[in-house]
Amino acid sequence: MVDEEIFIATLVPSGNTTPNSSMTLEQKIMFAFVILLFIFLCILIVHCFQILLTSMPTSAWADVLETRPV
Repeated sequence: MVDEEIFIATLVPSGNTTPNSSMTLEQKIMFAFVILLFIFLCILIVHCFQILLTSMPTSAWADVLETRPV
């Protein structure tokens, strides 16, 4: 019975305290910074794939397929 009361007490805050669910200014800045880094990473990945696709000659795949032994 005591264990159950301790468990319930940890889940439910006491009546005189109000839960502060808002983020602090530092947390908001870090969240925005992480989102900007994620967007920057996605842009870099797309740009790298574009560079790889444009630099690869189209006949390279045909040459590999023709010279590969079956």
